[in-house]
Amino acid sequence: MDIATNRIGKLAMIAAMSSDDEEIRIKEQVAADHRVRLTVTYVSGRKGDIERVFVRSLIGAALKADTVQERAGAIHAVIHAGLEAWHGLTNAVVDSSSLKIKVAIVSDGKWVAIAAYGDSAMHQLTNHERIGLGVMHL
Repeated sequence: MDIATNRIGKLAMIAAMSSDDEEIRIKEQVAADHRVRLTVTYVSGRKGDIERVFVRSLIGAALKADTVQERAGAIHAVIHAGLEAWHGLTNAVVDSSSLKIKVAIVSDGKWVAIAAYGDSAMHQLTNHERIGLGVMHL
């Protein structure tokens, strides 16, 4: 699959929704491009528990993978894009729901996009997909 890397929100969503094999190919394509950076991380647990650490974990993942630079504007952008993705993902989800989420963080040096995709459930029979996207200027 050939993915245009000039649409970082779309790239983040595709990466967040990818299987392990697809993720490898996406990362190879992004690495060859040199204009964008991508990192992927996972979070799981109860919504109320994840909510307390979600944005901090995204900041840590983005800095560790050098997806964004360690400076105030970049951190601020990750915070806002992360919150936007979180709110899109968890709209109308109660705190006791279980979540299993794959998060992709993409930056082109001017913008950062964060996509969060996965499953939520109050009960094992109510498991269903959710997605959220946030994009913010660095």
